[in-house]
Amino acid sequence: MLEYTKLCVPSILRHSRAPFELIFLDIGSLDGTVEYLAGLQAGLAGRVRVEVVRTPTDLGIKDACQKALDLTSGEYVVLLNNDTIVTAYWLDQMIALAGSSMAVGLVGPMSNYAAPPQLVETVPYRTSPSPRQGAGSLADVAAIEEFAKKHREAHKGNWLFAERLGGFCLLIMRVVLDKIGSKLAEWTDLSLFDSDILSAKVQQEGYSLAVCRDLFVHHFGTRVSTHTTVQHDRSR
Repeated sequence: MLEYTKLCVPSILRHSRAPFELIFLDIGSLDGTVEYLAGLQAGLAGRVRVEVVRTPTDLGIKDACQKALDLTSGEYVVLLNNDTIVTAYWLDQMIALAGSSMAVGLVGPMSNYAAPPQLVETVPYRTSPSPRQGAGSLADVAAIEEFAKKHREAHKGNWLFAERLGGFCLLIMRVVLDKIGSKLAEWTDLSLFDSDILSAKVQQEGYSLAVCRDLFVHHFGTRVSTHTTVQHDRSR
């Protein structure tokens, strides 16, 4: 749904430290998402690389996912649902946790809509199940950001290991992606990115999964039609 993308993308642009690149996977949207992403490409030209991979039907999902993966080149790759709102320092915090130990291969945040141990059971803000007057009516972004700030301060520096990580926001290091194989067929038997299989593959290669407990990312938990890959290259 375009309304979710219109909340997600500005949060990425507002809270991501350059250099980074955006690769969008659009699955058959008919709500103006194509036009919105085209405008984004034009508006960010020369500043942020924006690529859009589109499939008009579910039959092309697997090939589109593979093409999106092939377009990635950063040192860190984040798989991010469009029904999320990222918060201050989100990318820096996940990168820092991934870089804290060579044993960490996959990193995820805490969220209001996730399975334990990533779940924050109670949040003080409200969201709407459907927009009536534009994207802003879905959630109070300022309230989400304020809660994320307090959450970061309360849990500063805390993290924990996990057996699996949710796929709504997932950072994988390039070196790990290369080891497990970037070919989609090698680490999932489903059309879309499968975080359960990806988590298992990463652990089979001897890496651990880590939850950044001081990072909160809002997740609406809707059916996703647009997927965003954020790639970050710290060497540039």
